[in-house]
Amino acid sequence: MFIRNNDSNTLVFENLKSMQILGDRFSEFDLQDGSIDPIDRAWPKLVVSQLETLVLFEIPIPADVAESLMSAPLKELTYKGRSDYAHMLCQHSTSNLNELILSFDMYSELNTETFYHNTSAIFRNISKIPIVKCTVIDPDLEIDWSFVDWSYLTHLYVQDLADLDKIIDAISAMPYLVFASLSVNINYNTDPRSFVTILKGLSQRYPKPVPSKLETLLISLYGIDSTLDSALYELKWYYPKLKHIGKVK
Repeated sequence: MFIRNNDSNTLVFENLKSMQILGDRFSEFDLQDGSIDPIDRAWPKLVVSQLETLVLFEIPIPADVAESLMSAPLKELTYKGRSDYAHMLCQHSTSNLNELILSFDMYSELNTETFYHNTSAIFRNISKIPIVKCTVIDPDLEIDWSFVDWSYLTHLYVQDLADLDKIIDAISAMPYLVFASLSVNINYNTDPRSFVTILKGLSQRYPKPVPSKLETLLISLYGIDSTLDSALYELKWYYPKLKHIGKVK
């Protein structure tokens, strides 16, 4: 049940526990050239004093709406969209959250520098959230994984990855990561055997195992699954706490 106050353009949801707000997906071209300014769309003030679960999908959130939503006693927050809006949400208190789930499609980002800044600002300042998940789609837009600082990330999902070598190094710098799922996309310019060589050469490249909490690692290298099986076990030396190694289904 909700109450609408026409005088103040306010929507009051008295007993609402879960909310989903679904929006449009804007192209990178539209966002960069300014032909669409979706955040200027009129929003009512939302009062959700009992809200525990919030899902925001491809929707730009004005600052006042973000403040109102994040003032609720949220236990779970899911956001899929641009990193700048995710950063704005997470600048508010997240101390009540048990789970934070963020998903970024790189074709919607303004540029890689903004992505580095926003995501690093989020994932290095949320130490009190037990479960922090991040999905990155189409990361091949010249992402340099050495620029991300995702200290408190616990679960990582990467789709259409091209550089397995750098992502393994990046994972090693995520001390609280317990789960990683990596789907590697091999294009016609890539020698599939190079990825297997990377895996098999870890013990030679690094003098000692990484002090990582990683327990589950799933990797898919399209086109060389039969070769991948034996190479994956090289990672047990690199990540000594691994309990499960497998392939993305």
